[in-house]
Amino acid sequence: MNKYILSLFVSTGLLISNASHAQLNLSQFGIGGHSAVSTETGGLSGLLQNYIGANQEVLNGQSNLASAMGLSSSVGQIQQAAGLLNGTPSVNQLSKIGGTQQSVSQALTQAFMSRGVSAPPVNKQAFTEGLAALGKGVSQYAGLSSGLGNITQMNPASLLQSGLNPQTAQAASYIAQSAPGQLKSLVVTLSQAVQFASNNGINVPAVATAALKGF
Repeated sequence: MNKYILSLFVSTGLLISNASHAQLNLSQFGIGGHSAVSTETGGLSGLLQNYIGANQEVLNGQSNLASAMGLSSSVGQIQQAAGLLNGTPSVNQLSKIGGTQQSVSQALTQAFMSRGVSAPPVNKQAFTEGLAALGKGVSQYAGLSSGLGNITQMNPASLLQSGLNPQTAQAASYIAQSAPGQLKSLVVTLSQAVQFASNNGINVPAVATAALKGF
């Protein structure tokens, strides 16, 4: 099972923290320690971890892009959202994270469209790092699609009987409903960011362009 570590701190305008990080594992979702957990439940726990990992990459990417564009308020929003990943995210917390992603995406879109010649220069290195992280996040979101359809077919009662706690079952339902829409929005943001980079002499990493293939 892959483990994703969120490294976001604020230093010279970038959100990447050396002081604290959130490492997610099965026990944080109330999964693990059950000797009779079904294969279905095990697959679901992996999907939850992958979803959290995708959000970590997205927040990291948006943080760097916002910082590069001088959007300090958006960087602050991302910092708060990142803090919600410390522990077991509830449906309400996941909803807030999704809302933050959407808000930051809108701010980035506006910044890309309204950037004038008199604006401060873009931090090209931070922008490229943001493209790379956002590209990874989009790819990870896309990788969730194969498991999302299975969630809607799962029986909540059987999941609980097999050792899955209610909060995890609710989170899975939220993911099934929200992830497709989140992916579409993030693809648009990534596409706009790649176009902005291409128009402004900013290096576009291969992971960013590769993430857009198929969309």
